[in-house]
Amino acid sequence: MKASIAGPLPRVERVLAWLVWCTHSAAAFLIAIAVCNGRLHTWIQHWLRESSYHPNFKMDLSDMEWAYYRGTICHLVFDYSLNSIGLYLIRKYLKPPYSYYAIIAFGFILQIHMGSLKCVGVLYAFAALVTILTNFCRHYAICWIICISFIVKAYQYAPFSLGNAIYYREFNIYLYGAIKIISANLFLCSNPKLGFKDVWLQTLLYYAYLPYSITLIVTFSDFKSQFQLWEVSSGIARSWREFAKAALRLIFWFFVFEAMLHFIYVNAIFNSPISIINSLNIYEACSVAYIVGQFFHLKYVVIFGVPAFFAFLDGMRPPPPPICISRVSLYSRMWRYFDNGLYQFLKHHVYIPVMSKPLPRFLSVLRGLMAIAAVFSVVLAWHGTKRHYLFWVSLSAFELITERIGSMIWRTEFVQNVRKNIGENWCRRIIATLMLLTVTPGIFGVFFFLGQEGVGESIFKNAVIQGFLDVINFNITIKPLSTGFGFLHILTLGYFFNNVCLDLEYFKLNKKD
Repeated sequence: MKASIAGPLPRVERVLAWLVWCTHSAAAFLIAIAVCNGRLHTWIQHWLRESSYHPNFKMDLSDMEWAYYRGTICHLVFDYSLNSIGLYLIRKYLKPPYSYYAIIAFGFILQIHMGSLKCVGVLYAFAALVTILTNFCRHYAICWIICISFIVKAYQYAPFSLGNAIYYREFNIYLYGAIKIISANLFLCSNPKLGFKDVWLQTLLYYAYLPYSITLIVTFSDFKSQFQLWEVSSGIARSWREFAKAALRLIFWFFVFEAMLHFIYVNAIFNSPISIINSLNIYEACSVAYIVGQFFHLKYVVIFGVPAFFAFLDGMRPPPPPICISRVSLYSRMWRYFDNGLYQFLKHHVYIPVMSKPLPRFLSVLRGLMAIAAVFSVVLAWHGTKRHYLFWVSLSAFELITERIGSMIWRTEFVQNVRKNIGENWCRRIIATLMLLTVTPGIFGVFFFLGQEGVGESIFKNAVIQGFLDVINFNITIKPLSTGFGFLHILTLGYFFNNVCLDLEYFKLNKKD
C-alpha cells in the first residue's frame, strides 16, 4: 500500500473536527479581546498610541517591526512602482546588453533612494571584498564566516541614517543584501570551472533587482532561472484583472490588520513584564499567544506580499505567500511554506551541501543531526542567540526530528500492513493522536519565538509542564479551573486540529491526482 495520508474520517467526525477547531479559534479571539479590554487594559495603556485614522481611538503599535513598516510602506511602494515602470520601459526601448546595464544602474539608484548612498556603498564594497576572496580561495567557509559575521555585527558597526523609517529600510538592505552576497558567492564555490567574469552581469542584475532587495529571499540560482524566463517571455504574463485582485487583497489585509490593532492589544501583552502573562489562566494565556501568532501571519502576508506583488508585475516568480498557522500541524510545513524563500536558501546552501555525499546509515543519521544543527545555527545568527530563541530552535529541532522518525516508521512495510488491517479510519485517528507529539512542541516553540525574553518560557511552564504534573497527580477540576484540566482540553483540541490539517492535505493531494 502506498504510504500516503490516511483518511478521511467519516463525514460526522470530519464535521465535528472542523466545528471544534473553528469554534475554538473564534473563542480565542473573544477571550483575547476580553483580556485586552478588561483587567489588563490599564497595565498596557503605555503601549497604545493615537490612532492614525481617528483621534478618539488608540492602537497597539508595540510590535516595532510593524510600527516601522507602516511608517515606510508608502516609500517602499513608490520605489517598487518606479522599478516596475523603469523595467518595462527599459525592456521596451533597449536591447541587450544595454538593457542589462540600464536595469543594473536604475536598480542601484532606486536602492540608494530606498536607503542611502552610504548604506548601499558599504554593502556593495563588502560584496566586492567577499567576491574577491571567494573567487581567489573558492572555499565555502570563507564566504560563510565573513557574511555571517556581517549579519551578526551589522547593526553595531554599519552606518545608519537617523529616523525610524529609514533605519528600518537600511537595516533590511544590509541583512537581505548579505543573504544575496552569500548566495551569489556560494554559487561560485559550487561551480569551480566558472570565474566571476562568467557571472558578473547576472550577479549585478541579482544585486540590483529591487523587489528582492529586502524582506524577500531568492537564491542566486533561482533568480538566474527567473531572469532567463523573463528574457524570453513577452513581459507581463498575467492579466490586469489578476494584478488588481492581488493588489486589492493586499490592501484589504493591511487595513484588516490595522483595524484589529485598535481593539486587540495582544502584542502589548507579549511585550509587557512576565508578571502580566503569569496573571492569566491557561485559557487566557494560550488565547493571547494564538492571536499573536495570527497577527504575525497577517503582518507577513503584507510585508512579503508587497514586494512579491511587484515582482509578479515584472513577470518574475517570487516565493509564495506565508501559510496560515491555523492549518499547519507538522512544523516541517511551517518552515517550508511560511517563509519559502528562507527555506529554499537554507535547503540549497546549508542542508543539501552537508547531506550530499553518501555515507553508511549510522554516519548518515549523525550527519543528518549535524545538518539540522547547521541550519538552525544560521537561523540563530539571523535572529540572535537570546534564550527564548534558543528554546524556540530547540523545540523546533525536536519537532522536526520526531516528525522525521515518525515518517520513517510510517513508510515501513509493517506499518502499512497494519494500516491495511485496521482500516483508514482507525489509522487516521491513531495518526492524529500521535501527531500531538509534534504539534505541541511546534506550537509552544512558536510562542517562545513571538514573545520577548521569558514570555514563551512562562506559558510553556504554566500550560505544559504544570498541566502535565496536574494530570499525573489527578488535579483535574473545572471549578476552580486547574491547569491539568486546561492541558487535557488543549490536547483534545490538538487532536481535532490535527484532523483538520490532515483533511486539508488529503483533499489537496487527491485534487492534484
